[in-house]
Amino acid sequence: MTREEWDDHCAQVVNEMLEHVKKFSTPISKVIENDYGEHLGSGSFITDGGNIYLVTNEHVAKELNSKSLAHQFHDSDCVVRVMNPFCVKEYPIDVALTKIKEKAWSSCQHRSQPIPINRFSEKHDPIDGELMFMIGYSDERSRFNFGTLFSPGTPYLTQAVDFPSDLGKIEYHFSIHYKPDIAVSVDRSTRGLPKPPGMSGSLVWNTRFVECMHKQEAWTPEKSCITGIVWGWPSSDASLLATRVEHMMLQDLLEAVNSIA
Repeated sequence: MTREEWDDHCAQVVNEMLEHVKKFSTPISKVIENDYGEHLGSGSFITDGGNIYLVTNEHVAKELNSKSLAHQFHDSDCVVRVMNPFCVKEYPIDVALTKIKEKAWSSCQHRSQPIPINRFSEKHDPIDGELMFMIGYSDERSRFNFGTLFSPGTPYLTQAVDFPSDLGKIEYHFSIHYKPDIAVSVDRSTRGLPKPPGMSGSLVWNTRFVECMHKQEAWTPEKSCITGIVWGWPSSDASLLATRVEHMMLQDLLEAVNSIA
């Protein structure tokens, strides 16, 4: 395969994954005043047993201790406050979960959808060279205009890199390449990515595109699965750090949230 052919494949995967994943994702903001807020982090909607939840990082969710938090729905300007408490797993897991009430979910028209729990892989185990995808909401691209907080998402396709030996715990974590100055847009017209602060809580998707190529199977984004959640960015290293899906402890968090909500 030539480099041009590979780039064309990557562009296809980005476009199809973006259409598939954007309805699951949400920016998370903190309420400063009744009519003013600031971007805080990233999250995703998930569903299990007919209930809908918001998942993000513990270090994002803990801001609820001092400020109200809010999320937004896809194709809607409506900002919805988080009404239920988070149940959390602190570092090195760094995951938080809260239930979204039906009243909040149906409070405005939107096109958001929750991710079925079976889309979470049992283990972070992508094949070598696999393509990873995420949508993150950066502080850098967030702005407050005319009484409304705008936090556009950044879709990003990348691959895993060796985990920095001096950071985190390799048995819990993995890392993906993130070098803002050399990233290229899908149409190859521009370069650059925003700085990662604000992307904490983004889910990492194993697209399984390379796996399907090796198996000579047709690929669709519906074959992708969640393999982890971003929690950090070491400024000294061109990567994002993520918790492996098998250590996210979602079943424990679901039980805890359902016992109080």
